[in-house]
Amino acid sequence: MDVSEAIRTRRSIRKFKPDPIPEEKIKLLLESARLAPSGTNTQPWRFIVVKDDDTKAKLQRAAHNQRHVKRAPIIIVCCADLKAFREYPERVDELIESGALPERTREVFIPYLEKGMSTVTKDALMVAAAANVAIAVEHIVLQAVEIGLGTCWVRWYEDNKVKEILDIPDHIEVMALLPVGIPDEDPSPRPRLSLDKIVFSEKYGGKYI
Repeated sequence: MDVSEAIRTRRSIRKFKPDPIPEEKIKLLLESARLAPSGTNTQPWRFIVVKDDDTKAKLQRAAHNQRHVKRAPIIIVCCADLKAFREYPERVDELIESGALPERTREVFIPYLEKGMSTVTKDALMVAAAANVAIAVEHIVLQAVEIGLGTCWVRWYEDNKVKEILDIPDHIEVMALLPVGIPDEDPSPRPRLSLDKIVFSEKYGGKYI
C-alpha cells in the first residue's frame, strides 16, 4: 500500500475487533510519530500507551462515554510537552551538528528565538504545540492504515479528568485520544468539499480550478 492509497482508504473507526495489537505494530506506529517534522525540530509530542481495561474505562467516561474509546485494544494518548519549546537551543545545536543548519545560526537564530520566547503566551504555545503534535498523530493514523489497523481522532473529553487519570503533569497538555485496533467495520467515504471550494490562485478567492 502506498501513501496515496492509505490516504484514500483511511476512515475513522469506532468499532474494533477484540484482538490484541502485537507490540511490534505498536512500536511501528510510535516510530512513525517519532520521525515526524516539527518547528525547529522541537519534537514536543509525548505519547502514553494505555492497554489496561480499567484505565480505558475511566478514559471513556472522561470522553463523555464515547463507547469506541474503551472498545479499542489500546488508546494512544497524544500529548504536548510545553517545556520542549524552551529547549530550542539544544535542538538548534543538534540541527547544526547534523548539517541541516549553518554554524552562524547560533548567533542569528537563537537570539531571535530567545526574544520571542520571552514574550510568548501559553495560548501561543498551545497553538504551536497542537500543530506539531497533529503532524505526528497523523503519521500514526496513516501508518496504522498501512498495517491493517484503524484509528479515530478523539478531541471531545474533559481535559482535567484525563490528566488526573494518567498522572499527567501541568506542563504536559493532552491533544487527542487515539483509539487503535483492528477495524470491525468498513465505513463508506465521507463527503468532502471539492478542490474549487478550498483552493485559490495567487490570492484568497482567486479561481484556481
